[in-house]
Amino acid sequence: MRDYELAKEVFKDIINPDNYFDSMSAEIAKSKIEESIKERNAPLIFVTGDPGVGKSYILRIIEKKIKDTQLTVFIDHPFFDKRDLLKMLYDAKGLEFNRETNFNTLKDELLKAYQGTNHTIFIDEAQLLNEEQFELIRILSDTKVFQFVLSMHKEESAVILQKKQFKSRTKVIVTYGNLDKNEVLRYIQNSLVTHSCQEIASLFSKRDANIIAKYTSGNFRTIKKFLYTLMKLLDYAKKQGIARHQKVSKLLLMMAALDTGLIHDK
Repeated sequence: MRDYELAKEVFKDIINPDNYFDSMSAEIAKSKIEESIKERNAPLIFVTGDPGVGKSYILRIIEKKIKDTQLTVFIDHPFFDKRDLLKMLYDAKGLEFNRETNFNTLKDELLKAYQGTNHTIFIDEAQLLNEEQFELIRILSDTKVFQFVLSMHKEESAVILQKKQFKSRTKVIVTYGNLDKNEVLRYIQNSLVTHSCQEIASLFSKRDANIIAKYTSGNFRTIKKFLYTLMKLLDYAKKQGIARHQKVSKLLLMMAALDTGLIHDK
């Protein structure tokens, strides 16, 4: 039985590390980030890529993988002042934090506490950080005690990496790309089969996947949004008894593209 309601949930735009898809770009990025974290060969690891390619995904997956063997701090909304970040690091070590203590004393206490501690600090959407925050990260990373993984949009990263805080620093830069068109069909079918939607998975052909890849440019988030919309259309056709729209077709794919704003009806 084709349960399009269930299939629709498969492609909901949420970050679930259990739904990781091993695209070539994701595997290369994950391997490079994990190697850099393990070897601690640079205090700054930058993960760059277009919005929606899966940077947040890959950071969550890596954090989940390593958190049992080391201390991790994950910041997904980088709106904080410099004392807020220090407090997060104090809390992660179970230390008492006093906001009345001067900044340098707080920093020095942290250095002592974290010296020799295997840890990684993840900051997602790091393009949103301001100059004071960048300077704090520079100060902490220059101690060679703290290791940061910062993900940011590719366009903004070109400017950020040239900032005085980072231009001359030792760093690793990991670029995360889109899905190759040949990976789109495997992603669709793997995702559906994993969630017991084998019959729906069988509706998709290589031609269908290529059309989806073209509409979405292989962007992971856009593909999910497209497929979520497509499942809604198929579900509607099923419930309304519209037989000609109960299978994947060029027309239905075009309707999904229109509905998600990837093409426009002029």
